[in-house]
Amino acid sequence: MAGSPEFKNISEGTLEKTLKYIPLKPGLVIALALVVLPLVFPTQAAALGGPELPALEEFITEVMNGDGDALRGIYAPGVFAYSIIPQPEKDPAYVSTRMDTLTQFELASRHGSTGLLAHNYLAGESFSLLENGQLLYLIYGDGRVEVFGVSRLMRFQASTPNSVKSSFVNLETGDFLSAGQLFLKAYSDPGTVVLQTCIYKNGESSWGRLFIIAEPFEGEIVQAWSGLKQITE
Repeated sequence: MAGSPEFKNISEGTLEKTLKYIPLKPGLVIALALVVLPLVFPTQAAALGGPELPALEEFITEVMNGDGDALRGIYAPGVFAYSIIPQPEKDPAYVSTRMDTLTQFELASRHGSTGLLAHNYLAGESFSLLENGQLLYLIYGDGRVEVFGVSRLMRFQASTPNSVKSSFVNLETGDFLSAGQLFLKAYSDPGTVVLQTCIYKNGESSWGRLFIIAEPFEGEIVQAWSGLKQITE
C-alpha cells in the first residue's frame, strides 16, 4: 500500500453548508449530524478495562451468523474485539449503547467507506489506544476476514461542541472545516475503514472528534489467515 506505515505483527459550518457538498435525501441530515453532535451522554468517560481478549479464531466463531454480506465484528490484536451491528432502518442517527458493540454508519457506506461509530464512554474509549500500523481484522457473517492497517489519526476540536452549527478545527493543521467538509474528509475515500468517537477534554465530553482511518492491507498476513473460514466451520 503506497505511502502506508510499517504494520505491526499480529502477535504483538454547519449543516446548512453541508447541502453544498452532499445531495441529501430524507433522513440524511440526521445521519450527518452524527459527525457534528457528540457520541456521548455522561459527563466523563468510564475507566478502561475489561476481560482478556479472545483468540482471533474464537472471536470469529462468536460473531459468525452465516450472512456473508453482514459485517459482524472487528478485532484489533492486543487492543479490542467488538461486535458490529447496522443502524436500524429509518434510524440514521442510531448508535449502540452496548459496551462491546460498534455501529456501522449507513451514510458512510453510501460514500464507499466503512464507518464504525461508538460513544466515547463505551467502546469508543479504546479508539485512542490505536496507533499507526495497528492491524484491524473485519469479520463477516460467513467467517470471511478482511485486514486493514491504521494509516492516520485525525483529531478535531468543535467550536461549539453541542451544536449542529459547529465548525471544526483540525488540531494538526489548524484548518477550519464545516460539518459537510469534515464528513467528506473522513468518509469519502472508498475502501477505507473509519472509526469515529468524541474526544473528552477539559471537562467537556464533546470537546472534539477523533477519526481513525485504516486502509486495506495486502501481504503475507492476509494469506496466513486465509484459512480461518475453514478453521471455524
